[in-house]
Amino acid sequence: MITRNNLPSSYIPYNTLVICSNTMLGGGHIVAVGEVLPLVIGKGEKPQIWLQAISNPQTNEFVSIIEASVSKHPAVEILEQNGSIEVTIQKNKILIVRAESQDKAVVSQLDLRPIGLNLVGTTASLSVGGTTFSGNSMSGGGVLIGFGG
Repeated sequence: MITRNNLPSSYIPYNTLVICSNTMLGGGHIVAVGEVLPLVIGKGEKPQIWLQAISNPQTNEFVSIIEASVSKHPAVEILEQNGSIEVTIQKNKILIVRAESQDKAVVSQLDLRPIGLNLVGTTASLSVGGTTFSGNSMSGGGVLIGFGG
């Protein structure tokens, strides 16, 4: 399980990561559920994605479905085209990430509802539950959206 204290050994953070119009500078993570990081995006030859789905909501147990941009589940497809990585689950696009440079990537589409998290975003904004975030910035690491303690 990927947590803040147990990151993949090949993970290298982008200096700038834009998530649905919100910018994280100097590293950091998009979302955390307690200490678990369901989505981790790092740099490499192409964006490196690690994605974990909630397997048991009562106990906050997660199962890995993507590791270093490689699908670990038959329902998860990863398509690389024009410098972007698109992730689909049962024909539903849940994530589009594009590296704009060696130090910057942009998440232009996000829908983590199929894996148990109410996070939805486009190039204009990121919606979490009933709250919408647009054009915000954070720096110095940490987590943009946190659920639980």
